[in-house]
Amino acid sequence: MRKALILAVVAALAGGTALATVPATDQFLPALGHALGQLDPITNTRPHWQGDVWIFNPSSTTSASVTVFLLLRQANPSPTSQVITVNPGETRYLPDVILGTFGYTGYAGLRFLSSIPVLVTGESYDANATIVSKPTGTTGQFFAALPANIALGVGDSSDLPGFDQDGINTAGNFRSNLAVVETTGNTVSYTVYIYNGSGSLVASKGYSLGGREVGQINNVITDVTGTTGTNQRVRVVVTGGTGRMIAVGSRVDNRTNDPSTIDMVSIHNWGQFEGIVVDPTGVAPAGGGLQLKISNQVLAGYYAGTILCGANNATSVDVTPDSLPTNIPIASNGTFSFQVTIPYSDGQSTIFTTTWTFSGTRAGDGVWSGTLAGTTSGGTGSNTSCNGTVTSNWRAAWTGSGS
Repeated sequence: MRKALILAVVAALAGGTALATVPATDQFLPALGHALGQLDPITNTRPHWQGDVWIFNPSSTTSASVTVFLLLRQANPSPTSQVITVNPGETRYLPDVILGTFGYTGYAGLRFLSSIPVLVTGESYDANATIVSKPTGTTGQFFAALPANIALGVGDSSDLPGFDQDGINTAGNFRSNLAVVETTGNTVSYTVYIYNGSGSLVASKGYSLGGREVGQINNVITDVTGTTGTNQRVRVVVTGGTGRMIAVGSRVDNRTNDPSTIDMVSIHNWGQFEGIVVDPTGVAPAGGGLQLKISNQVLAGYYAGTILCGANNATSVDVTPDSLPTNIPIASNGTFSFQVTIPYSDGQSTIFTTTWTFSGTRAGDGVWSGTLAGTTSGGTGSNTSCNGTVTSNWRAAWTGSGS
């Protein structure tokens, strides 16, 4: 009666994780430049923002061909690019990359598309920092390139705490900016919400990006709320379009023009998720594990271990059909639901049939959960007790990128 080898998995119930620097093949640095910044009314000087990039190839045997695209603050259907070869174990250094590599003066972002996973980091810095009794120096921030597969799509959101704007423009101690980039070549609409330190909503405002457009909301707190504020949290919510986006914050000390990076908190909304199925009371495992593969807002495949069928829980059966349903749509609110009917055989004839209703939703921390209901009919003789409906619960968390 067992139809296929099913993966039984261990419960993995940790929540979503913050970003870490990892090698990837498609990644973005949304905020670099070679340009003057905002005027300091006290010193009457402007910061001179520049950006450096490092590309490290962790492979010990294979060279990486990395295409670097220059993304301007506009839609970029056909961006300028440069191809850079990074030998095994080599780190390529691109100083003042916007001007030095592309000959461009202004603010921009970069996309790195590579033949094998590489590690990309960058620094955005003021090259015009005045230091008492010393020559002009630099102040700046390091940040990691962000992989495209963590980008937010419709219904996704991310929180970025630690924004300050205690004066208009550069008048206070700090100012805070929000840099954004669209990653797929399609348009995206999003809303920025500002929360105060106690978690109360202050204000919100809608924005949009064109395909692979880079944007920056300067003084984002005052841009959204119309006033100043300290210890503020920014929430970015994607509300429309078929594109996806990444957001990064920057908190700048107005006295030194020294910025600090505020990373987007990433929830895993792609890859492999594994967990457990539990009995209707939610107390004990129902006999097997569960594995989901999520890709591009669809459930691309699933496996479930054996669970008990029928109202009387008489027999264990495999939940996964021989032909896996693929590309089950996931709604913008992170939910999915579908049915599959499986005839179970004793090797010669069908002994009963079960219709499985598989439903789930993604929580804000990236964990998936839902119900798996089996309605069995057609059982006779010793299989009569399988007839009926039983609903089990399930829960799964991200365990890897899948394949």
